[in-house]
Amino acid sequence: MSEICIPSFSYSFHEADIQYITDEVGRLFRDQRHLTMSAHGEALEAEFAAYTGTRHAVSVASGTAALEIALRAVGVEDGEVVVPTNTFGATVVSVLRAGAVPVFADTSDDMSVSVEDVEARIGPRTRAVVTVHIGGLVSPRTVDLARLCEERGVPLIEDAAHAAGASYQGRRAGTFGVAAAFSLFSTKVMTSGEGGLVATDDERIRDTAMLLRDHAKNPDGTMSTTGYNWRLTEMQAIVGRVQLRRLDEMIAGRNAVAAVYDERLAGIEGVRLLTPPDGAVHNRYKYIVELERHRPQDVQHRLDEKFGIALGGYVYQTPCHLQDAFRSYAAGPFPGADRICPAHICPPIYPDMPVNDAAYVADCLREVLSG
Repeated sequence: MSEICIPSFSYSFHEADIQYITDEVGRLFRDQRHLTMSAHGEALEAEFAAYTGTRHAVSVASGTAALEIALRAVGVEDGEVVVPTNTFGATVVSVLRAGAVPVFADTSDDMSVSVEDVEARIGPRTRAVVTVHIGGLVSPRTVDLARLCEERGVPLIEDAAHAAGASYQGRRAGTFGVAAAFSLFSTKVMTSGEGGLVATDDERIRDTAMLLRDHAKNPDGTMSTTGYNWRLTEMQAIVGRVQLRRLDEMIAGRNAVAAVYDERLAGIEGVRLLTPPDGAVHNRYKYIVELERHRPQDVQHRLDEKFGIALGGYVYQTPCHLQDAFRSYAAGPFPGADRICPAHICPPIYPDMPVNDAAYVADCLREVLSG
């Protein structure tokens, strides 16, 4: 392997961020303040709601928890939920845990869910539709999907786990449906290690989220329904607040890397770059390259062994309808997902990646793909 080693991702914490986090966590312990769902959690919720342009945000333990809570809040139990087959399995598990049956829909060329296939799969038992902003892109078709759901009287839920800070035509991810689930997992554009947020304009959904995240306890400690321990700690909220303050800056850094890739990977035969359309702010959680002539595994092997470059994770290599856990819910065909899911790669991209490193990655990738 080459001595040069470029990782698949790296989060961004500057020295001032680390100092603030250290100081605030120290104050928590010295002042013996509450360590969960307290001042920093409330501040993160208010700041995130203001950033996304929603009326409310509720902090929770993970993006998966946020999605299950949103689905339960709109009442999907004993019904069906249309979900993209091109998504992480947690999206489907959230539907199942909320008491509904997943109905898979196919994938468009930009890796978002096919609006036409969603329309064909909405039926009398459909209780919600989930869209996933794959790789941090809010597809222009999200507008069409939101219109379709409104016409059919079906709530649209955004799985925005990848999409903090992304927007289309000035509207942030999280404002297209009745509720959205965001992830603060370690690899995400904005991270607190673990954690999530429910964003919504609906006061009832907010209240349900606040109830369910804390075991669904009533003020007197009794329970009229069941929730779970989905609380976010104050330490995580502190980290999340730091990251939110720098979110636009970090997205700009990612887009600077993407611009290098766009320039140096353009025009390679058998390669399609999934570039954002006009009006979109892509947060570049992933930079996606579709391959027509190469096996992704072969490309990864050559980049790793010859150049010391690690690719980022797929989004996603095996669609849910082909995974053993979910095959019983698959009712195809899914030609879009079957084509693009196993045929793409994600070069490394992160906000503090030096431009020279990005150029090196692009030139090495071009060499591999031109062979």
